[in-house]
Amino acid sequence: MGVPRPWGLGVLLLLLPGTRGADSRLALLYHLTAVSAPAPGTPAFWATGWLGPQQYLRYSNVRSEAEPCGAWIWEDQVSWYWEKETTDLRSKEKLFLEALGVLGRDEPLTLQGLLGCELGPDNVSIPTAKFALNGEEFMTFLPKPGEWSGEWPEVAAIKNLWMKEDEVVNKERAFLLSSCPQRLLGHLERGRGNLEWKEPPSMRLKARPSSPGFSELTCSAFSFYPPELQLRFLRNGLAVGSGEGDYGPNGDGSFHAWSSLQVKSGEEHHYRCVVQHAGLQQPLTVELESSARSAVPVVGIVVGIVLLIAAATGGALLWRRRGGLPVPWISFRGDDVGALLCSPGLPQEADSQDTNSLTGTA
Repeated sequence: MGVPRPWGLGVLLLLLPGTRGADSRLALLYHLTAVSAPAPGTPAFWATGWLGPQQYLRYSNVRSEAEPCGAWIWEDQVSWYWEKETTDLRSKEKLFLEALGVLGRDEPLTLQGLLGCELGPDNVSIPTAKFALNGEEFMTFLPKPGEWSGEWPEVAAIKNLWMKEDEVVNKERAFLLSSCPQRLLGHLERGRGNLEWKEPPSMRLKARPSSPGFSELTCSAFSFYPPELQLRFLRNGLAVGSGEGDYGPNGDGSFHAWSSLQVKSGEEHHYRCVVQHAGLQQPLTVELESSARSAVPVVGIVVGIVLLIAAATGGALLWRRRGGLPVPWISFRGDDVGALLCSPGLPQEADSQDTNSLTGTA
């Protein structure tokens, strides 16, 4: 099977496991990415780590250090934990970049991996080890027999390379069957409260000239968690819809979102923006050219985040996680160069962004 046109990665979060409910299971998953032709100023290899719906780890070859994200920076981990994560990811970086080199293609290549485990019934660990090339899944690693499997010709080239490396098979098997479950249970022991993290959004409503006779109102939400958020516009107290917008992750485990609406020039001050979020005790109304910040402290919520229901008056649910195991390889638009999930992230002035620079809905 041939390799299709280059694909990209900017929206992995959309495909993470669903919110934890009575029948769902917590997973520890690593998303690994290597590119043969990185865009200027971006890494050639990066990784993000996920505990259920939360990003807890970031790594790239620029810093070559594994770092905690979001609420997990406060986790009471053992002293050597992050050194171990760094060592393991440096090893994965070497393997992935060497694999791109052995394929030797002139076209840009993206090699991705999804490695980890989830707790099944009776706390039995279920390993996951999938790989994709230019956006298509092409290879898996079977930990018990200790072999890579797949029908593409590229599988043989990568398999032969990795088999030559000392202890690669044993290390992969040990990680999936032993180390990953131990890390997952360790996080549950030391940082379970982080899974209940909620952070209310900071808000801003701004206006700027648009087409002749019209202005564009942009309602922006900054630094919130969980990612479910509802934004809608009111005119003189009556709902007029949610406008058009986008959302995305920040580099610290939180999220940002924005929504824009075209209005007649001179009528801007008739409009308000209303936001609903799990971190707010009640919906927050934002006036034009003002900033609002909920005084609600970060407190625990019941494990299992309930998706906010979009109001019949036109509220938009800007983020919706999908159930099941993630499939982290999906396409980018042709003009995108790749936004890294755990890089320093998009500028916080989301209301001034070109919509093409933000990750699109999948």
